[in-house]
Formats: sequence, structure tokens, C-alpha cells
Amino acid sequence: MLVFWKQGYEGTSIQDLEAAMRLNRTSIYNTFGNKRALFGRVITCYKESVMSALFVAMDSAPDIREGVRRLLNGVLDIHFDEDNPGGCLVVLSVLESGQHDAESQAEMQQTVHGLKQALQSRLISAKRAGELSKNLDTGSTANTIATTMVGMMVMGKANFTRAALKKTINQVVTLLDK
Repeated sequence: MLVFWKQGYEGTSIQDLEAAMRLNRTSIYNTFGNKRALFGRVITCYKESVMSALFVAMDSAPDIREGVRRLLNGVLDIHFDEDNPGGCLVVLSVLESGQHDAESQAEMQQTVHGLKQALQSRLISAKRAGELSKNLDTGSTANTIATTMVGMMVMGKANFTRAALKKTINQVVTLLDK
């Protein structure tokens, strides 16, 4: 996962995968089929580990505002974690989508849309629970939060500081007060 995350799909060779996985090419092909299939498994693993941990943090918060704050701070933690290549594997893959086949592009798009839908579901629940204004547009707000998540990863790759991006988080959380 880290090799694709650091080097991108196109920039990752079978030799890179052999070295990272400590497997030979034949074993990789016999186990996963091809590089595209392995990448699909990596994306699934990323969603089930990295992305799901963000939502666990969000869902464990005492209210939706704190949940969104935890989610967005988790995004920053991922980016600024020295053990990670920075950014987001999915976002970086979307940015290099021209290097992916149609199936892989569709998977990336589905992942980003799924992120928005997961956020909207949580906002709808919070609205029903009275934590948010009845007038809040949950679709637009979820889209704004998802866009902020993606944008923070890109801005982080452009060397924006953690402090500057934390200010963005504070601004986005205030949108929930409308």
C-alpha cells in the first residue's frame, strides 16, 4: 500500500512491488492476477483501515461538530504522519486518474462519492437528533466537508502547514452552526 501511495499507480513497477512485498513476480501474479488487481486490493485495504478509522473517530465523538473536527484532524494526522507518504492514497490516485483504466477510475470515483454519502448520512442523523439546524442542507454540507478533506491533502502536499490547515478545520466546523 505504501509503495502505491508514495509512487502512484503508474510510478510503481512490478520490481518495486517485488521488493516491497518480498515476493517474486510470479508469486505476485499468481496471488493477485496483475498490477491492476493488486491495486484494487490495496484501495480496499486503505478504505477498510485508514478511511474507516477516520469515521470511527467521528462516530465516537459526543456530537456531530466534534465528530467532524475529529474526522478532519484525523486527515491532518494521516498527512503529517512521518510513517506515511503524505496526502491520501485515494486522492492522489484520483489526481493521476489518466493513468488508470476505466475500472480503476470508476473505483476511485465511487470511493470519493462514498465518502460524501457517508458524511451526509451522519449529518442527516445529527439533524434528526436535533444537533443541527432543520434548515441545514446536508448534501451541500457533506460535499463541503468531503471537498475540504480532499483539499487539505492536496494543500498539505503543497507544503501548507498543519497550523494553517487547522484553521480550515475550524472554519468548516462553523458551517454546522448555520
